[in-house]
Amino acid sequence: MFKLEPNHPTTRRTSILTSAICLSLAFTAPGVGMFGATEAEAQTADTEAVGGKARVSRSASLRTLTETIASASCRIGNGYNAELAQLELQAARSDFDQILNGLINGNNALGMPGPEERRRTLQELNQTAALWAPIDAAAVQLAAGLGSDADASVVREGYPALYTQTEQMASVVSGQYADPQQLLQSDATVLNFAVRQRALAYSMTRAMCELAAGTGDADTQEELATSVDLFDRTLIALRDGFPAAGINPPPNDTIRDRLSETYLLWTAQKSVFDQALAGQTPDANVVVSSAAFSSELSREMNNIITLFLIAAPGQDDVYRIPLEAYATDELAGWMTNPELIAAINAQNDAHAGLNEDGIIALDQQWRAEEGEGGGELINRLMSEPMSVWLADKQAGTAGFVTEVFVMDNKGLNVAQSAVTSDYWQGDEAKWQQTYSVGPDAMHISEVEFDDSTGFYQSQASMAVTDPATGEVIGAVTFGINVQSLM
Repeated sequence: MFKLEPNHPTTRRTSILTSAICLSLAFTAPGVGMFGATEAEAQTADTEAVGGKARVSRSASLRTLTETIASASCRIGNGYNAELAQLELQAARSDFDQILNGLINGNNALGMPGPEERRRTLQELNQTAALWAPIDAAAVQLAAGLGSDADASVVREGYPALYTQTEQMASVVSGQYADPQQLLQSDATVLNFAVRQRALAYSMTRAMCELAAGTGDADTQEELATSVDLFDRTLIALRDGFPAAGINPPPNDTIRDRLSETYLLWTAQKSVFDQALAGQTPDANVVVSSAAFSSELSREMNNIITLFLIAAPGQDDVYRIPLEAYATDELAGWMTNPELIAAINAQNDAHAGLNEDGIIALDQQWRAEEGEGGGELINRLMSEPMSVWLADKQAGTAGFVTEVFVMDNKGLNVAQSAVTSDYWQGDEAKWQQTYSVGPDAMHISEVEFDDSTGFYQSQASMAVTDPATGEVIGAVTFGINVQSLM
């Protein structure tokens, strides 16, 4: 292995990787907590009350966001599909800022109720914030297309220290909040390395960009080789298990199959790095291709992490708490639109004499039209002003909300953002456990994979109340991209 000077920026970057790689993949030893957290620390925290698993998961995600920001900034500064990189940078810096702020001050919508109170954890979070501030300022300029060479330098020179700090900060957060009987002993090692895979994906593209732009050197090439090798071996270990190093086989067939599919994707496209690994300077097209590949790999690892999290005990605070908070604090406000309330009341009046046979006939008509790609009933409902309004509101969430539909007092759709598979929801929990229960009722579904979006989603359903009367008049269901919560 090459030798670097201790204070060289690349030394700090590569040491993060090389410290974890040797013949055993340098995985966490059995019984050792995520990031080296102690069980004694973990046991003293009331993890459920403060969203412990969400804090552990989100603090770890800052590593990936740091690499994403560095990769996107390099591509912007050198004109490698800069427009797409600007969008990537804008999203990454916004996520970093929101998560860090939530870790410090609390954020119900992120599953982290209440501010951080532990002195040691606050110290690490504040140190992270201090390193983040200049990078954030530069990233804002670069994402807006107003960045200078000086801004690009701030990110390039500052991100290694920020990455190291996010590692240290995540270690402290995990030590405070992880449950030694659940997350630490059985899940943390796997989650640690699965999360790290996302950072490695963006690390590879950042190295490719630096080599193409001439800001990289032999150390950068070696770092790329290390990242490629480590990604490959870690993915195999996650797929097959590595019990001697604390990596158990996947807990179910769904996770195992997803890891196998991801490994096939990896082996089919990892040749995009061959040019740089062979010592040749990659061209702009190769950098752009590697960025697209890294983004795809990160998305796949997000899906896998989601599966691991929801398969582990105590997963409710990871997605149910932030989902309930988001539904209550944000989405419930949509249901105060007077025009929507009027539309529900109007349909309730129109359907007052509708019996069970009539409901079933309408539902069958809808199902037949849905199978044919449209028809009179579907076209009429989808063109209603409130359906158009819901579609616009959904679009404004940037993918957070995947669908929304409002039901009347019989469970029939009144308005919706997209075509549902059926017209009557009255025989399903989303209506039965909301409208039939009362004004404060909410139902959260299990997490399922949505083929149309490629993400895992859950549904939050709530009763809809007429503000004028206080009467429950219908219900609403929101499809939520669970990975946006995690």
